[in-house]
Amino acid sequence: MVSVLGLVLCGGESRRMGKDKALLELAGTSLIRRALAVVQPLVDELVIGTGEASRYPELGIECVLDVVPGAGPLAGLCAGLELAEARGHEWIAVLACDTPRLEVDLFRVLLATARGDDVDACLFESASGMEPLCGVYRVSCLGPIRSALDSGRLRLRGFHDQIRISFVTEAQLPPRLRGADLSFNVNTPLELDEERSRLSGGLPPHPSRPKKSPMRASAERIG
Repeated sequence: MVSVLGLVLCGGESRRMGKDKALLELAGTSLIRRALAVVQPLVDELVIGTGEASRYPELGIECVLDVVPGAGPLAGLCAGLELAEARGHEWIAVLACDTPRLEVDLFRVLLATARGDDVDACLFESASGMEPLCGVYRVSCLGPIRSALDSGRLRLRGFHDQIRISFVTEAQLPPRLRGADLSFNVNTPLELDEERSRLSGGLPPHPSRPKKSPMRASAERIG
């Protein structure tokens, strides 16, 4: 059986929220606990990427620190892959802590597609575009990512021309996940209020709203 490491990224400053997003409560649990619960059923080991310093000791989960300080989520992804390689995992499943609508069945499809297509990475492609912080990466991505970091190419797609990559769209997901705006992420108090209202029944299941930039386009460090 192929071994998988789960990596939840939460190493950012949460500037637009004004407080640590990972610890914000939604439907009775914190955003970081929700994210951990998404991938836990699929992985052999679970860690959190916390940027430049260890955090959240109350979770009792190992922290992985960025390999290059100040280099953004690409450095967190690289750190996760390095740990996976060192511990004998072939894959990592990656998600950001501020995406509360993600579900385990999405990652099941991502992992199955990646294995079936024999690629180095498989990412979710939402209506907004490619979502590099919602995907699975093989440890074979390490070399290209290190090269990108060394040359200052810090965009999460900066190494994609050097790997084999597949994408999963909503059409490939179970029917109940289609149209669910799975890539919705919580960056501001208004977005948090929207999600709380949705979960409490105050909004339609998937309210119409202006399309926002996908997770990959955010200038804010995940967290």
